[in-house]
Amino acid sequence: MPDLNNADFAEGLRFQKLGLYPQAFDSFITIEAAGYERSFRKCCEMAWSGQLPERQMDRLFYELESEVKRKNGVAIFNYGLVMEYLKNIPKATQLLSLADELKVPEARTALMRILLVPK
Repeated sequence: MPDLNNADFAEGLRFQKLGLYPQAFDSFITIEAAGYERSFRKCCEMAWSGQLPERQMDRLFYELESEVKRKNGVAIFNYGLVMEYLKNIPKATQLLSLADELKVPEARTALMRILLVPK
């Protein structure tokens, strides 16, 4: 969970509320890059809400791929949710399976939703 008193996080929330999504993303990614939280949750929420332009999606995917290599289960789980939103079901399945193996509690439910719900 991000530090709600963190100035970058508060600024990101303010920008997001105002619809200034590129600026909000920049604030949230700054927090992640500084290592305060490496879940990329807010950035991923923006991605699955359609609030990020392609350039920022590319940056997010680059960062998330790094977290896959680090075996960061929470970031991998969030990445899987973005892939599900983007209808890249094979990649979402792969990521959510990995998150489940890394003991992310919510991963199994998300994976079952993908695998069991008829398309």
